[in-house]
Amino acid sequence: MQNFPKEPLAPRDTNSLASSIGFEQLRGVETFFFEASSPVTASPEALFAFHENPANIRLIAPPSLKLASVESAERAVEGGEFRIRARQFGLPIDWTGRWEVVEPPVRLVDVGVRSPFALWRHSHCFRAEGAGAVMTDRVEYVLSGGVAGRWMSALLLPFVFAGMFRARHRATRRYFAQ
Repeated sequence: MQNFPKEPLAPRDTNSLASSIGFEQLRGVETFFFEASSPVTASPEALFAFHENPANIRLIAPPSLKLASVESAERAVEGGEFRIRARQFGLPIDWTGRWEVVEPPVRLVDVGVRSPFALWRHSHCFRAEGAGAVMTDRVEYVLSGGVAGRWMSALLLPFVFAGMFRARHRATRRYFAQ
């Protein structure tokens, strides 16, 4: 069972989210969210271990993401940072993220410290189900760029994320099916 939205999801208020992760400049700005879930024939522990190492993005990146480098510790630690340099749709990306929440084996949350987004909070959640687990990615975001960024956040990015996470989930299922 995959849960990929077919249309953009509604924005929501970010006052508490912005305060909780130190983005006071976003107080009162609407944030957008995207969520996708897939079953995987792996335990929550195995999924957690795989996703806590940012270098594994090389194994699940969609074809549109061309990775140049990934700098990170092998294991996620709250407050630890990682850096990814890549090209997405031909555009250069220099991304620094920080692990905000590390709760083995159920949840990892990374926030964008330096990225194209004014706000980025990505939750990776894993729960046991049947002989495997359900993996859920939830992204709360606002693209930089003022009104144009908010417009793209509402109308374009949900479709970009649907394709990106569909590819990532498919690659993750393939990885664990080996």
